[in-house]
Amino acid sequence: MADTVLAARYAAADQMSGGHGILAVAEAALAAHRVFDRVWARAFPQVDAVGAIACKAGCGWCCHQHVAILPAEAVAIARAIDGTKLAERFDGLAPAILGKSNAQRKAEKRACPFLIDGACAVYEVRPNRCRATHSRDLDFCIARYELGHSPATKPAKSIPLEPALIGDQVLKGLGQALVAAGLDATPVELTHAIAALRRDPDLADDYAKGRIFPAGAQAPEDPQSDTAPLA
Repeated sequence: MADTVLAARYAAADQMSGGHGILAVAEAALAAHRVFDRVWARAFPQVDAVGAIACKAGCGWCCHQHVAILPAEAVAIARAIDGTKLAERFDGLAPAILGKSNAQRKAEKRACPFLIDGACAVYEVRPNRCRATHSRDLDFCIARYELGHSPATKPAKSIPLEPALIGDQVLKGLGQALVAAGLDATPVELTHAIAALRRDPDLADDYAKGRIFPAGAQAPEDPQSDTAPLA
């Protein structure tokens, strides 16, 4: 796993080697994501052989909760949607999520603004934690969605930890690269962070110059608390 940390760190750092403007910061996040994709692709056959991964296009049961991301990931997503109808859609849906706790959001079944017909509209630039969340038990995921919290019973099929562990190592490497470049690597929450970037057109550029994301980019509670692997 240490190799994954270094691979993500070096891949991200390479994108910022000539400076760290908005494009370089966004590309650093995407470079780290590609490291995850490569490592997970190698691990997937063995993990899937133990028990088939149930996740597929059209399944969005896990996309109704806060997601912890690094600021560079938010910059990459905001840049990808800038000037598109998807940005307008986000602006319309995000206010119903902002300022709410994870429990409130789950109770109201507020989906990610980027979830359209069960599919991720920003799939190519989706955050690392979204890439790393996998399940073998679809019924458990549906029950979790309907209840607004994990059922009292354990999943009937084991939840694979490997992608989550790979994802944590990739985030560690990306965070190290950001800090080494003089940038903040404090986790923010997906919807709140993108909304902050949409409200303040200068925020992405200022972040690339060393500014810390505003408090509004955080959720009312630690977003990592409910984005850990299902157990």
